[in-house]
Amino acid sequence: MGAISLENRAKIKWQVILFLAIVSYILAFATQLYFFNFVAIGLAICVYKYGNPVLFKEYYERKRKKYEEAMKVREAVQTILKNKKA
Repeated sequence: MGAISLENRAKIKWQVILFLAIVSYILAFATQLYFFNFVAIGLAICVYKYGNPVLFKEYYERKRKKYEEAMKVREAVQTILKNKKA
């Protein structure tokens, strides 16, 4: 059996927690019990705070790279404009 990397284990853990939050929300909706709402909200907050960087790591890295490239282009344009004025 192949070993699961530590990164994949963390991703699977947060996916399971997110799934439990969704199931809890559906149960709360179906049964009208507030307890399941509180569980769903608590799990969703945990996933948002701690699971986001794990679940969406690639997305945030792509976003950061695009931002850095945009800042380089912006600085280059500002430099060109300053040199033209002088």
